[in-house]
Amino acid sequence: MRSETIAEHINSRRQLGARLLTFVSFTILCFIPYSLILGIAYCYPGHSSDQMAIHVGMLQDLAWELPTGRQALVSSLSDMPLSSLAALPFLPFLKPTAYGFAYLYGLAALLALSAMPLRRLLCTMGLSRIQAAAPFALALAALLLGPTEWIDLLACLPMLILAFYFETLELPELRALAGIFWALSIFANLAGALLFLLRLAWALFNRLTSKCNSETRAVQWIQGVSILYVFGVYLFLNWMIMGSPVYPFVNAKLSLPSGNTARYKEELAKVLASQYSDCRPVVSGLWGYAVRPLLDLTDGCHFIDFYPEKLVDEEPGDIVLIIPVGGNPFARLNDIRPDASCLHGNLISQQKFKKTDDWIFVRFQINNSAVPAIKHP
Repeated sequence: MRSETIAEHINSRRQLGARLLTFVSFTILCFIPYSLILGIAYCYPGHSSDQMAIHVGMLQDLAWELPTGRQALVSSLSDMPLSSLAALPFLPFLKPTAYGFAYLYGLAALLALSAMPLRRLLCTMGLSRIQAAAPFALALAALLLGPTEWIDLLACLPMLILAFYFETLELPELRALAGIFWALSIFANLAGALLFLLRLAWALFNRLTSKCNSETRAVQWIQGVSILYVFGVYLFLNWMIMGSPVYPFVNAKLSLPSGNTARYKEELAKVLASQYSDCRPVVSGLWGYAVRPLLDLTDGCHFIDFYPEKLVDEEPGDIVLIIPVGGNPFARLNDIRPDASCLHGNLISQQKFKKTDDWIFVRFQINNSAVPAIKHP
């Protein structure tokens, strides 16, 4: 009897090892084409580059240990942190100018991790005839979303697949793990939050209309605690980095991605060259990454959550604070109020406002003579 138990244990260990080897091999096999597809989409001349520029700039600042990188990672609901975190393992193998590929490799890794679970999920749902097409469906998603402003959905989609997959497993301790992936889907893209709310509503409906056994209740509690834990970590990071745990919620500007911004960049460059050539441009918010080449040419600087104390006393001169407003697609990524209420106190003097349909320019001086405290290497 004891020998049979030992044999069963050895056999189960072998099966587990075989399954793990199959999963790792299949994941690597999927990672390669997904990386190629996203790389082709990124290099395609007509792709939408602002989202990529934001993540490249963010990763560069993180690698250079600049405050803006940490602040950008956690401070905006428009760009949630998971996709950038997935890129971090690839940074040591690439030059800073190629960090866009680290971002793409991170997305490809997340997609590859969900390929095998998607196949098994389809089988569980009675769709075994099409389960072989699961990797191709993810490849199609990468091809369609890769060159668009919706590219971050490629980080959300794998987390949702893993969440639904773990929900269908028999062992309660594995079903409980679905809560972690529900939480990660929220921190990949706000679309994950919408689907999670629908899932929560369905769970509450079942709770009210049918009796749940103790096992189901335990799984639901563990899932809820997992989600609260990840959410608590996000609040803690905002408290440590931004000074307020609710900073991204108080400053939220939720709107859909806006598409091509080339016209606005050209307009801004012309205004700066013709009217503010003697000023140092200052921008605040994630949109600063999208106009970083212009800032480099004009000796400008980029902040997250700008206030005058972030300027130190060197190289006296005029500053022009640039605020996108109205229908400007950069407005959703700006973190300064249109009234420029951040410019207050004795540090500021000689303010001059100029407003157009798409921009507000605030020209001012720092009494202590200022230059940006953050200088890009």
